[in-house]
Amino acid sequence: MKEPGLPADQQFFADLFSGLVLNPQRLGHVWFATQPATLPTGSLCIDLPRLDIVLRGEYSNQLQKQQHNLAEGDMLFIPAKAANLPGGDKPVMLLSLVFSPAWLGLSFYDNRTASLLRPVRRIELPHPQRGEGEAMLTALTHLSRSPQAQDIIQPLVLSLLHLCRSVVNTRPDTERPRAEFLYHSMCNWIQDNYAQPLTRESVAQFFNITPNHLSKVFAQHGTMGFVEYLRWVRMAKARIILQKYHLSISEVAQRCGYHDSDYFCRLFRRQFGLTPGEYSARFQGAASLLYGESLQPMSVCLAQLTIPWKSTITTDSSPTTQASWPGGMRDSSPGLQSNSLPSSIFIRSTPETWY
Repeated sequence: MKEPGLPADQQFFADLFSGLVLNPQRLGHVWFATQPATLPTGSLCIDLPRLDIVLRGEYSNQLQKQQHNLAEGDMLFIPAKAANLPGGDKPVMLLSLVFSPAWLGLSFYDNRTASLLRPVRRIELPHPQRGEGEAMLTALTHLSRSPQAQDIIQPLVLSLLHLCRSVVNTRPDTERPRAEFLYHSMCNWIQDNYAQPLTRESVAQFFNITPNHLSKVFAQHGTMGFVEYLRWVRMAKARIILQKYHLSISEVAQRCGYHDSDYFCRLFRRQFGLTPGEYSARFQGAASLLYGESLQPMSVCLAQLTIPWKSTITTDSSPTTQASWPGGMRDSSPGLQSNSLPSSIFIRSTPETWY
């Protein structure tokens, strides 16, 4: 249900989404844009996925011959770095969505009163990075290679629209500045993607901001800079892995985003005063004495394991282990999760709660 007191533009888009999700029979074919070898003049291409929905009239993507006549209810999904070239001289009303990790962009076009290059209404709504929405966008990107699978694609798009409707129907948090929200979104995203080769530039590009802006946000709202925060997250993850699993140091380094195990060992010792091998031996030895059993191998189903977020295990022979995230990070009990095989390990600080 819609919450009362939405701003006028947000209420406008909330009504549009209600009309779409409550009348799914009006939704038509889902088309897909592709990434051309060259970008023709006038084409639109960004590093974020987009979705155009024809509300009235006819719409076309001039880069694809079979997409020259998108009828009312048809949709065009444009994966990140793909392009489209809006065209057509017939009247059309269009809803365009842009999916960023930290915000949802909404634009309404009506070429009867303005150009398709200039929206009649436009808003950006902050929202946290959510796994379900990201998974749907990833699935749609993969399905763009099999566009004929409409029996799978159409329900997926409808679910995505339901998520968007939930975001649009949420009143803005006027007490939380946009920059602060962006900071927390980036911190959460780094926690989920710490094993990847992250740099200030790559994270800034993912959030569609400049590297200097990223550094400014961390300086204003965090307790440490981007590089220090990334290292802090990786070291915290490494410590938990060393506590729980029998892995080689090189494998622990790889799973924490370090391809150079010697560099990883130097950083770990600098932060904790022990090498990873010494830390693992002390902690696992103490655990065996305390519990009388060996720790589980890495092949155990990680999705069934839960680790207290702020846990302290102190013995005479093991260092104190206490994780507390800086900068107002997610603070309830996380689980140690992975996909079917533990090629990467994620620590989520809250139960999965979708839009």
